[in-house]
Amino acid sequence: MDEQHPTVPPTPDAVAWAAWTSSLADAVQALADRGSLTVTGPEGSARPVRLRKARLGGFVPARLEVVAPWVRLVRAEDLLRGHCVGAELIGAHYPMSPDEDAALVALGWHHPTPTDGEDYVRFWPDDVPLGPFLPRDEAERAAAMVAATFREVLAVDAEDLPTTSLV
Repeated sequence: MDEQHPTVPPTPDAVAWAAWTSSLADAVQALADRGSLTVTGPEGSARPVRLRKARLGGFVPARLEVVAPWVRLVRAEDLLRGHCVGAELIGAHYPMSPDEDAALVALGWHHPTPTDGEDYVRFWPDDVPLGPFLPRDEAERAAAMVAATFREVLAVDAEDLPTTSLV
């Protein structure tokens, strides 16, 4: 170690997240046109989601379901479109605090327009693609944003990383 530039060894959590992020970038680059994958938070990150309000003065109770947060990545020709579970604050169903909503927007997620549905959205690359589907650096940016969504905003622990499944 150099005294002017000491290096701090990465924590086990940082190593686990880095490996997970690299694996996700690989999976993103391997997507076929119109292929998609879904990243789902672990059971411990699930929250009760109200599917229906109580009716008839509470005679018909509210309908709740415990739902884990998710991010879906879809390849559309040379673009990657991301969807992140939508919050009640923006007209969807997943319970998030205003701070979590602000953190998602700060990461680069966008509130949906009326034609986007209920979930946060994001495209990679940000601009017109300059080559074939998603160069490695863009796949890494997308994977890093998904990792930050789970790690920093939704407080998922490295001991119980999100799962990735092809759809």
